[in-house]
Amino acid sequence: MVSRARPVLLLAGLLLAAAPSPAADDPFSGTYDVKGLTTDVRSGDTRRIEGHVVLTLAGAVYRASSELGTDYPTPGGPVHADVIGTGEGKRDGNVLKGTAKTQLVMQTVPGVDPDFAFIPHQVGPRIVSTWTAYLEKDGTLIVELSNKPAKGEHYAETKTKLRGTKVAMPGEKKEEKEP
Repeated sequence: MVSRARPVLLLAGLLLAAAPSPAADDPFSGTYDVKGLTTDVRSGDTRRIEGHVVLTLAGAVYRASSELGTDYPTPGGPVHADVIGTGEGKRDGNVLKGTAKTQLVMQTVPGVDPDFAFIPHQVGPRIVSTWTAYLEKDGTLIVELSNKPAKGEHYAETKTKLRGTKVAMPGEKKEEKEP
């Protein structure tokens, strides 16, 4: 019985080895360091935004989570704000398309990060976004968002464009680029 099982196991192993890898079928999943600009649609004012975006595939749906930082304009001058959110989208060819919900967590003490212990922070407006993402030939992730206030919130409509590079996580092999 064991001798008959070996050829079947060998064939199964060869078929699995020949199958496309999940990485080839899913080039988007991963953690990305991102930087970009948010532009106020009405005024044209811009502000820098940067942080991390994580994309994971669950079935046919991509889950997105983000932790970004920006200097949010207020009547008293810009204050540092963490932009935290989640979203989901689906792949349409070589593009991801989806929606996201984010919220601003703003500093209340100028010059001090809102995450610093014992420093009070203020929760800012909730934002809803539609987004698209694609990969450039060199693997750079491009994310474009159209941002509007959630129902009952006050937020000037903005557009955000982020560029990101994939971060190798511990235990992952780094992909080597050909010279």
